[in-house]
Amino acid sequence: MASLETKLPNRSGKGSLWKMTGQTHVVTFIGAGGKTTCVQAITQEIVSAGQRVIATTTTKVFPDASMKRWKSSSPPPYEQQDAFFWYVDVLEDSGKWVGPPLQAVDEAIANSNTNTCTCTSTRTKVCTCTSLRTAPDLHSDHNKLYWVIEGDGARGLKLKCWEPHEPQIPKRSDCVVLVLKGGLWGKILLEEQVHRPACCSELLGQVWDAETAWCYFLRSPVFDPQYELMSWVILLNCHEKNAENEDLVKSLVLLEDLRHRWEEIQPDIEDLKYRPSHLRLAAGDAKEGKLQWFDLW
Repeated sequence: MASLETKLPNRSGKGSLWKMTGQTHVVTFIGAGGKTTCVQAITQEIVSAGQRVIATTTTKVFPDASMKRWKSSSPPPYEQQDAFFWYVDVLEDSGKWVGPPLQAVDEAIANSNTNTCTCTSTRTKVCTCTSLRTAPDLHSDHNKLYWVIEGDGARGLKLKCWEPHEPQIPKRSDCVVLVLKGGLWGKILLEEQVHRPACCSELLGQVWDAETAWCYFLRSPVFDPQYELMSWVILLNCHEKNAENEDLVKSLVLLEDLRHRWEEIQPDIEDLKYRPSHLRLAAGDAKEGKLQWFDLW
């Protein structure tokens, strides 16, 4: 049954970026159209709540002045306060920070026990630990050290398509957010708007609508078997101050169109071998924390 207010499924909500991810311990952002903004916004939100954050990337990013720098092959001390950005090198030509290898990030997450422990004191490190390696519930609440990871590169473009070695998602991610530009909606997708356009050439020249979007989603890492135990969010990042997105954000037309299209194609893909354990669709302004979402399953 749908909500009377939004005409969306009951498992819907609205709020900030951190709330959208269920406040899980390890969040990775991939895609294009606002990943770096999302990393900065959610980190600031977590720190404002008095929590500790280690942010990093499994690719390359421009320097981030909003966090304390930590240039080392090893992660920052887990007892650190506030937010640190962990990187291992700096590119001379661009000044970009180079993130640690994917395996190093996973090992650091495992060593910090963020997925398995609840600590009553960060000073004495008194922790109660349990085993957890199934998909987390995005409606649950946690308290401890948080990891925020940028796992993709898109060169500031609006849409990302992937080569076989991409993206670089830590296996210990609890929630992965696929970001794309909400302003694409209703317009013809142009080659210059896409990073690695050769990897999704059949979408170029098409009007970006619910049908095109689902073609993109079904081929994306969201439905990759190696990530099926993770919770996923597909986020259409719209800026409310931008007139071209104002009506979409206010009326939830975008989310409603995506839901209807899913209902249309679902009978034809019942034999889909792999799909994530949990999928949430969201839209709104990530930077301002004005998001709305609903769960498909």
